[in-house]
Amino acid sequence: MMPRRATSPVLLVTALSACGYHVAYADPSGGRLHVKVVRSMIPDAVASDEVAAGVRDELARGGWLEAGERYPRVEIEVLRADEASDAIGASGTPAVPMARSLDVGIAARAWLVEAAGAAPEKDTGDMRAEDVIAVDLAAGVGDPTAEALHHADALRASARRLGRMLAHRLLGAPGPSEDGVSVPSRPMVRSASPQ
Repeated sequence: MMPRRATSPVLLVTALSACGYHVAYADPSGGRLHVKVVRSMIPDAVASDEVAAGVRDELARGGWLEAGERYPRVEIEVLRADEASDAIGASGTPAVPMARSLDVGIAARAWLVEAAGAAPEKDTGDMRAEDVIAVDLAAGVGDPTAEALHHADALRASARRLGRMLAHRLLGAPGPSEDGVSVPSRPMVRSASPQ
């Protein structure tokens, strides 16, 4: 009985490898990946680094991260950071239109490069993440100091989340269809005032 039990795991492994079984989302090179921001089009260097940190977080979670900037690697291009007014209302005397909140967003793309000079593979396309912050009012007037701090925090949080989304897309992990889809124009929401 003992020799028969010892051979069954060996037969199982042999049978699985012979039938073509493999991990569905494995990297074809079989190696670990390095991460490098190759281009940033935004002035906030910390936000660009947060995108890379988000990619590193996800790769480390799956055991795919390798330290340094050698090859194979994930190359990241940070494209833009933007903001849009949200929840516009009247404030002060006389009533002046003012945003009650801001949508703070960042867009980037990433791809894999196997070796120096090799063609990019698995390009994610442009992806975007955003966060919403409330506008701080002091005596009915916006507080620029508090707004600047909240804006920087929201941009960095969005950048870290975007990095995770890029890594998910590169590794082929399934995800919600709405996350990371760039929206060319946001519809304007209007409220009807009672007459």
